[in-house]
Amino acid sequence: MFTNVNVMDVKEVLSPKNLLIAIGLMVIIISCLGMANSEQWAEWGWDDEPVGAHDAAYEQMWALHILPLGVFAVGTGLFVTGKPLAQMSMLASATILLVIGGGMGGYMVGKHGYDGTPPAAWLILPVLTLLLTLVLGIIGYMKYSELNTEQEA
Repeated sequence: MFTNVNVMDVKEVLSPKNLLIAIGLMVIIISCLGMANSEQWAEWGWDDEPVGAHDAAYEQMWALHILPLGVFAVGTGLFVTGKPLAQMSMLASATILLVIGGGMGGYMVGKHGYDGTPPAAWLILPVLTLLLTLVLGIIGYMKYSELNTEQEA
């Protein structure tokens, strides 16, 4: 069944272009879900603490704040090619994983008590997005190395 899958097929599916577009669309979906469900997300985030209207407003603002990241990812996937695409893939991956995955998601939320846990079904898309962002950085590096090797030859 999997004997017809070769390295070129995997490289095509996991190209920086396809990954950036897919990740960008997922970020846009997450952003829209955050804006539409801000009260529920605030309750999950603050866990046992009372949640006020301002907490839901912060959730909406945060969701709106990440929307451009998704739009820029899709735009980069559509309009950038070659070496700059590989470089942007590495840069975007490292930046998002460090700032959102590490700084915001790992350090700041715990420091400020924003550490409640939503139902597992609500975590699938964000966790998948972060995993694909990690893969994007790896694939971007591989593409960059491949393009440099071709240039030297």
